[in-house]
Amino acid sequence: MAKGWRIVGILIFLSVFAVMLNAQQAEPAKEFNPLYNPLQVIQRLSYDNFKSIKLLHTAIINFGGGEAEFDRLVNDYAEATSYYFRGSMVESANLYTKNEKDIHAVGMKLAQKFKDDTEALHREIIKQHVKTNVKLSLKGAKTDPTAELLVSNGAFGVNKAGDLYERARPVESIYYYRRAKESCFKYYELAKEPLPDRYKKDVVDAQNKIYTSKEKEK
Repeated sequence: MAKGWRIVGILIFLSVFAVMLNAQQAEPAKEFNPLYNPLQVIQRLSYDNFKSIKLLHTAIINFGGGEAEFDRLVNDYAEATSYYFRGSMVESANLYTKNEKDIHAVGMKLAQKFKDDTEALHREIIKQHVKTNVKLSLKGAKTDPTAELLVSNGAFGVNKAGDLYERARPVESIYYYRRAKESCFKYYELAKEPLPDRYKKDVVDAQNKIYTSKEKEK
């Protein structure tokens, strides 16, 4: 009888071991920092990713891949959330992590464009300012302090944004590039010079608004 119980015990042990082994094999590999458990990753990225997607929306539509690119990020975020509500924690954490990387890649690509465009715009303003100062000096007139301030504010924005870009913080970088652009546009207004048509979209984007061309309106 005792021998029979031992056999039953061994069979139960083997059955439990097999179930545990199958469960381990069924669980997908963790594609996130192993120092954190899935729930910690989900709790952080469900907030951070949502915030970043929201803040990048206007820039993506105006200067990135448009609605298709934005929808791709949102769809992956939604899929990660669906895994969470289904209780698939590792799958959810994995997809949230992938979503975070994709958002960052999109953000850095956009920040690079903002960097190139804003630096070029600011250089134009500086050259214009120098030419104006030379003409004023020849007439014995003084430089407009407001113009000096706008050039200085533009430089601050460019430098601050550039620092954030180098530190791989694209969302914040784009914010300061927009502020730098605004200072440059105000310089045009102060100088009473027409803003080149190529900057029409930038003016709207700097206000965090979607640019709609006249062609689209028709």
